[in-house]
Amino acid sequence: MADGDVALDRNFEVDAATGSRVELFAVESSSSPGGFVYGFQYSDPEEGERILRYDNAHDSDVGPHHRHIGDEIEGIEFHGLQDHVTRFREEVLETHERRH
Repeated sequence: MADGDVALDRNFEVDAATGSRVELFAVESSSSPGGFVYGFQYSDPEEGERILRYDNAHDSDVGPHHRHIGDEIEGIEFHGLQDHVTRFREEVLETHERRH
């Protein structure tokens, strides 16, 4: 892969009844932390709510890799794209179960 190559581009429904969705996007970038510019989002379009988000799209006091829940932001470890996607997916499933 090379800079600008799309490594991940998926968008799918988590729950048809609620309309909740997951969007995963990552582009290779040798100048970005972890080698990718990425954004993962779990949202509820009916509620107009972003429930959970991981990204490295901006500089922050908490480090280059971020986890957003509501207005809260915290730094998280990045151990490769696949591990990050797996962690996000597990957190989406746990969060979804708590919400419903």
